[in-house]
Amino acid sequence: MRTEDQPDKRQQPMLCVVLPTYNEIDNIGHVISDIASHDVKGRVKRLIFVDDNSSDGTAGFIKSFKDATPFDIVCLERIGRMGLSSAIAEGIMAADTDLVAVMDCDGQHRARDLFAMLDTALATDADIVIGSRFKDVRSQDSHGGLRDRLSKVGNRLANLMLGHELSDPLTGFFIIKRAGFRDVARLASGSGFKILLDYLFYYRKRPIRLEEVQITFEPRHGGESKLDTRIVLEFADQLINRLSQGLIPERFFFFALTGALGIAVHMLTAYGLLALAGLPFRIAIIGATLTAMVFNFSLNNRITFRRFRLRGLAWIRGLGGFILVCSVGAAANVGVAGYLNDHDNSWQISALAGVIVGTVFNFVLSRHFVWKT
Repeated sequence: MRTEDQPDKRQQPMLCVVLPTYNEIDNIGHVISDIASHDVKGRVKRLIFVDDNSSDGTAGFIKSFKDATPFDIVCLERIGRMGLSSAIAEGIMAADTDLVAVMDCDGQHRARDLFAMLDTALATDADIVIGSRFKDVRSQDSHGGLRDRLSKVGNRLANLMLGHELSDPLTGFFIIKRAGFRDVARLASGSGFKILLDYLFYYRKRPIRLEEVQITFEPRHGGESKLDTRIVLEFADQLINRLSQGLIPERFFFFALTGALGIAVHMLTAYGLLALAGLPFRIAIIGATLTAMVFNFSLNNRITFRRFRLRGLAWIRGLGGFILVCSVGAAANVGVAGYLNDHDNSWQISALAGVIVGTVFNFVLSRHFVWKT
């Protein structure tokens, strides 16, 4: 006779769970055990882990659970591809159930909440059920300080972009109908920080049923948080792209910002070489220009194109390519500015247009020929 705590084998599995991972070996066992212990009705068909080439052996550890659970466990190992949004997208597309859940693999999302969300999805036939940190509470004990402030500011900006008032559009915990995700998968950007935000953006003017369920956000079970300055910048880049309706390409804002910082580096270096080192003007300007180019390349490599970061010999080759690209951009800058100035435009407008065109040239060529995105 089956007890209340034993899985109901008569229940057809109906849910795949996608868990993106990167160096989460300390959390794998906890997450699998948590889901297995709460799946008393046998509703989970498969856990799909998507691992971005973890260096701590996460993928191999996941595979060791292959025959130890009542549901299937699959690990998709990605080599040469990184990013939270693209990992989630690949996991959802690999699922074979109508409903797919997405949750973090750090133990902060509880299996108890997962099945409460599944109950809501089944009861309401919702297209998406969001596990909200802030539906019924203003804050959570495990989610304070800077992270809490960033989440709330980010949610307000996201709602501005979506034209809706959701309590937590930046959550990483949701259940979605796979068919609905397929409709926008090719339109949504795989490079964004939050693929849920892309989904909600592309469905913002379409009739979908959305439900929110209050969740408890637990402290991280093990390992280190992935939230850092670069993640915040990536989210800002995603917002800028969507708010501009795609007019400003992803990564362009930070490429342009890096260029502006490069101008400051150029001027400071030129001053140092001229006023302090006493070098001739032309030599000082050449030195300042090369210094600014190296600075711009290094910062773009670390921030703007961080998912395609060049290292070792590739870094040196990339620097050479970047200098060549900047030379092409400089020629475009001078050509456009000169043309406009020759046709009776003010020098200010001509110069600004030249800078814009040169920056666009540098961005496009750098993206395709230096970092090859």
